[in-house]
Amino acid sequence: MRLRARLLHILAFAPVTAAVAGALGVTVPVRAGTPAAPRPIVVAIDPGHGGLPDAAHPAQPFDPGAIAASGLLEKDVTLDVGRRLAALLRQDMVTPVVTRTGDDWVDIPTRERNAIDAHAALFISIHCNSFSDPAAGGSLVLYPGPQSLPFAQSVSDLLGRDLGPGGVGDDGVQLRDNWWIHNPMPTATAEIAYLSNPREAALLASAEFREQVATALRDGIEHYDPDIAARRDQILAWQRMHHAAPPRQARVPQSSRSAAARVPTAGSVFRTVLAWIAGVVAAAALVRWREPVTHVTVIAGSITVRVLQGTLFRRWSGRRRRRRARVEVLVRGRQRWTRTHSVYDELFL
Repeated sequence: MRLRARLLHILAFAPVTAAVAGALGVTVPVRAGTPAAPRPIVVAIDPGHGGLPDAAHPAQPFDPGAIAASGLLEKDVTLDVGRRLAALLRQDMVTPVVTRTGDDWVDIPTRERNAIDAHAALFISIHCNSFSDPAAGGSLVLYPGPQSLPFAQSVSDLLGRDLGPGGVGDDGVQLRDNWWIHNPMPTATAEIAYLSNPREAALLASAEFREQVATALRDGIEHYDPDIAARRDQILAWQRMHHAAPPRQARVPQSSRSAAARVPTAGSVFRTVLAWIAGVVAAAALVRWREPVTHVTVIAGSITVRVLQGTLFRRWSGRRRRRRARVEVLVRGRQRWTRTHSVYDELFL
């Protein structure tokens, strides 16, 4: 009887207690969530070739690429153009991922893996061409498959438009289905000019021409993917909205702010009352029906743990399968492309 009387007292005073707590409790205004900033589009830039010979490690691979009669190395031209292209893309709010940032030798699977891990939307590889006839010249864009043909055509068109007036002809596009065969994104290899052609080699040695090439590549990328310009506008609009200085407000005395903070809203009082009532009812139930409530709580906790364990195990298993499949693909690619002298075939047309 005493237990029931106590429970009746608790339930009788619960609404009064909840109302008092809601009236005296400090309310915190709920602010609408701030929308996240738009994510920049990622473009992978691959400066071809790279690496230096090391007498202390003669087995270490290196790849200078084509060499002009003047001694100009393809690896140096491609790295400089790649850096210029990355700078231009950053100005348009694109995130460039450069597969080779220094004079280093990087194998094909690693270049592909870097682009894939960065979730690149496009992949552009930069090279210089070479041929036994020094009169051969022009720009050429290679692509690994039908998916990449529109991207390669866009790059080729813009190279022809920007470099043609300077005497570097447009040789169009050509299928090269044994390069970049594991790239899931549209991929193009730009052979920007011939180092074996003395006139074009002299152009490739100039900083002005390299900047012109980088601009043409940037234009070809953005012409193919108009989402880059749209995303740039979204990012700039978001930055203007969230980085602008907030309007200045009149200072409010501390006493007034404190008084205003203590004034609850109807919604906050209602939520506080509901929370107190739910807590009191749960406490009363636990006192009155201790064993059944405890039993139900244990069963619910056990079911929740099993569901979470099953979900986490499935996620872990799926992640492990995807990782194993990607490793197998990269290993096959490494076996295909392992060389002692170069990571690229010499292109003869």
